[in-house]
Amino acid sequence: MRKIRLLVVDDEIDAVNIVREILVDEGYEVSPATSGEEARKLLEEQFFDLLLLDERMGGISGTDLLAESQKRYPGIGGIFITGYGDLRCAMRALRAGALDLLQKPVDRASLLAAVRRALDESQIARESRYLRHETATQEFSSEIVGVSESLQRVMAVVKQVTATDAPVLLLGESGTGKELVARAIHSQGPRKKQRLVVVNGGAIPPSLIESTLFGHRKGAFTDARENRAGYFEAADDGTIFFDEIGELTPEVQVRLLRVLEQKTLTRVGETVEIPVDVRVIAATNRDLQKEMEADRFRTDLFYRISMMPITLPPLRERREDIVALATHFVEKYGRELRKPIKLITTEALSKLEAYAWPGNVRELSNVIQRAIILSTGDTITADLIPLGEQSSSSDTFPDLSRLPFKDAQLRFEKKYFEDLLSRAQGNKTQAAELAKIDRTVLYEHLKKLNLPGTK
Repeated sequence: MRKIRLLVVDDEIDAVNIVREILVDEGYEVSPATSGEEARKLLEEQFFDLLLLDERMGGISGTDLLAESQKRYPGIGGIFITGYGDLRCAMRALRAGALDLLQKPVDRASLLAAVRRALDESQIARESRYLRHETATQEFSSEIVGVSESLQRVMAVVKQVTATDAPVLLLGESGTGKELVARAIHSQGPRKKQRLVVVNGGAIPPSLIESTLFGHRKGAFTDARENRAGYFEAADDGTIFFDEIGELTPEVQVRLLRVLEQKTLTRVGETVEIPVDVRVIAATNRDLQKEMEADRFRTDLFYRISMMPITLPPLRERREDIVALATHFVEKYGRELRKPIKLITTEALSKLEAYAWPGNVRELSNVIQRAIILSTGDTITADLIPLGEQSSSSDTFPDLSRLPFKDAQLRFEKKYFEDLLSRAQGNKTQAAELAKIDRTVLYEHLKKLNLPGTK
């Protein structure tokens, strides 16, 4: 999981340092600011999960800064740390939407409890805001969620092909989001004002696929009761997304190749050629190289549609996106199902992260929808997420051999230190002794892994 970023704002440098030291020691990423103006600049440059502010500062006040920040970053929360007995400051802070009020000098336990409480209360809004911040430069569908390196590499290529008319071949397992990417390419491409026609090659009966794609003349076959245009005519000047193109029969492949090469088609039962100008985005979960070797897919058609091949990574190879996707689906389906959820427990998120997701993003979407439907409150707990044998438990751990070595090592280390902290009941000194390492080394690992704080 990503690091939590906090912004501490106070015009007293000693007060900033005291709060910063406590929070950094707890594993948070903290940026200090000694004025409202300095805080403004940091907010423009970075993402922050939470603000910790003094009310009375030279220049802009804490309440004004929070109000200004909330207009620009809806959902951002603030904790105010004020002088003792300053009732007016407290009232102003509450009216400004403070999540908590603390008095100076702040003690460690109260500060950490307030931060955890504020982060828990705003979890869904924070993660949604984080995703919007991280993907602000992407002009693609809001459904394509994630900040993993593997997804960003894919989206960088997608950006390059979007502005062209080049045919695109989307490869990857079922449920990885091929149709979402196809829709994003069309919606931002040169044909975005024209139609996008979606065709599923595996869902059309073989006896009807030619007439469905290319149209037919009345009387061409038994059920042809009227002249009808096919999908390619409907997509003229626009885009056709050909999903599961690997399911087409060799006969249909021949006709499709001719349409793509000649940019004309002939309806079933007719001889007149009709000009069509269509951008083709194709997709398949089959290995087309093997299909060509077995003479089930034409080589010339493959090279015609695969000028720009893009492989979408399965969810198990972009695990750092699981929490972001889950949060996105909670917000989306909670709104659609009229059951707003405010929190997903740590145990539930850990369970999602440990699962192998054979059904990829589609399966995760279904799991979250089911959890929302079954929920009776505003929190999704681990018991609402029934997963397969590969889900996490106290005695099992996911198969790491499916991951690159560095990712597997990172997951192992995270599991090790989570169990170590649990065994030490959150006491870092005791945990370091159990691990037979120096306490500073332990802190470095906990900071790197963004593990929660301890007692």
